Amino acid sequence: MTISRIFQFISRFRRAFLSPTKALTSYSQCAEDLIVKMFLQVGLSEEKGFYVDVGCHHPRRGSNTFGFYKAGWHGILIDMEEEKIRVAKMARKRDMVVQSAISDRVETLNIYSPGDFSTNATIDLAAAAHHPEYRRLNDITTETLTEVLDRCDCPEKFEFLNIDCEGNDFRVLKGLSLVKYEPKVICIEIWESKTGLDDMIASDIHKHLVSRDYELRSWAVFSAIYVKKPTS
Repeated sequence: MTISRIFQFISRFRRAFLSPTKALTSYSQCAEDLIVKMFLQVGLSEEKGFYVDVGCHHPRRGSNTFGFYKAGWHGILIDMEEEKIRVAKMARKRDMVVQSAISDRVETLNIYSPGDFSTNATIDLAAAAHHPEYRRLNDITTETLTEVLDRCDCPEKFEFLNIDCEGNDFRVLKGLSLVKYEPKVICIEIWESKTGLDDMIASDIHKHLVSRDYELRSWAVFSAIYVKKPTS
């Protein structure tokens, strides 16, 4: 074996077995945070962004925004249950944490949940009706996302909006003025995606966002990720 072939073998061996891996940590249920980071090019600059997380549930586990918080970002966390708000305030000191039930109108509704600190708590009666194990908790008065963001002095242009509200997602979206507020990326749960991409594209959520110049760029099981089209 010639010296040249020996060096080639060593180089290939190093690439095959000794090259360092670059493992990426996701805190989301289905790696949504890594997909959003790619679209927002997180890590390519020192600039820190802003997020709004509606239905934040747990501040770390299964969170689509905790990875951004770890990267130095901050934002607004919203949930309708007091215990989840208390836990979020303990873990996310830079964030503004708001207890609120978000919808497209002001009305008093019941909270339904299968258990304490559940990811499936909802104010959507139709969603709860399919699950006889859900129990009714306290009543709560809803408000729109625009009202909450106005009250919290949210920047009108910000990087990332996450919506995960167990069947009430479209009402949350309809209660946000996408004329006044312009997130670059929106990640939203679309229940129609359970039966496939065609049904997701036929959903009210998809039609609403496309009509407001958002483009579907990725799909992570139940979550769809939309990116605002650049203005010409």
